[in-house]
Amino acid sequence: MLKIGLAGFGFIGKTHLEAYKKIPNAEVTAICTSGNKEGLNDFTGAIFSNYDALLRREDIDVIDICVPTYLHERYILKAAKAKKHIICEKPLTLNVESANRIIHAVEKAGVRLFVGHLLRFWPEYQWIKAFSGTIEQHTIDTVYAKRLGTLPKWSEWFKHPEKSGGALFDLHIHDIDFIYHLLGEAKSVYAVGKQNCNEAWDHIMTTLTFKNGTKAFAEASHRMPAHFPFTMSLRMQADQKMVDFQLEAGANIEHINNSRLILYDDEKATNAEVAAGDAFQNELAYFIDCLENDNANEIIPLQDVRYVIHLLQAIETSLRTGRVITLG
Repeated sequence: MLKIGLAGFGFIGKTHLEAYKKIPNAEVTAICTSGNKEGLNDFTGAIFSNYDALLRREDIDVIDICVPTYLHERYILKAAKAKKHIICEKPLTLNVESANRIIHAVEKAGVRLFVGHLLRFWPEYQWIKAFSGTIEQHTIDTVYAKRLGTLPKWSEWFKHPEKSGGALFDLHIHDIDFIYHLLGEAKSVYAVGKQNCNEAWDHIMTTLTFKNGTKAFAEASHRMPAHFPFTMSLRMQADQKMVDFQLEAGANIEHINNSRLILYDDEKATNAEVAAGDAFQNELAYFIDCLENDNANEIIPLQDVRYVIHLLQAIETSLRTGRVITLG
């Protein structure tokens, strides 16, 4: 069993803790939080307010980083120096240069790094990925994805581009990553959007042209009005086949009100049979299994993580310049 030290106890930290409770070969034995102790009344492990003190615990095998994005590099570099394996919430960081420093550091330290690109572990999206494997890629006409919600209320740092990357890195990353997971490398991107008062991109609409000829369209927003349900969807069309996934929740993904995945094939519409499962539990259980059995991380390798950051930076350049950005 691997011992986990959880760094950060906001919304994602609490979500990870609940997922670990259902993973038999992992145990959260220590949590580091700067002040938020709500939800820790029943926690029997150690509680730290100092990250360095957490890293000095010799019995901890893995540091799970759930702190704000702008702290990721600093926390990862310290964990690597302490010879701890690392699980980090998305986005890994906000630019490729930082990603390169992080990857170099973990490789030099001889530890492993896993990044939580959650949709690759979400049951409906896993079904879509598997279904795409039954279709020749060049016959996929279009992919359309959206992810709409209100600005997260639990912390101010989401409003600032230098800390969160705005909706571009907080929301858009999910669909950009999954579309890349489906279609491979992109040839060009073009994006339009809106910025908030701090100049963070908080509504983005992106057109991507892929090397296989497919076009994809993705939309993400933190600008939705109060009481607008968190909404995500993906539609993939290929010849006479189409997959349509729709989900509505409450203010966030923890209160799913409506979810459906329909396959349209030869004039028939059927509800897809999707295996039950929690995406966070699927993700963390997979990472723990990779560590315990020394398996390669084939679902979200670090080169994919770095490439998606490269894509997001290209989208940001298009947003800023109003130009189509050609990718190498």
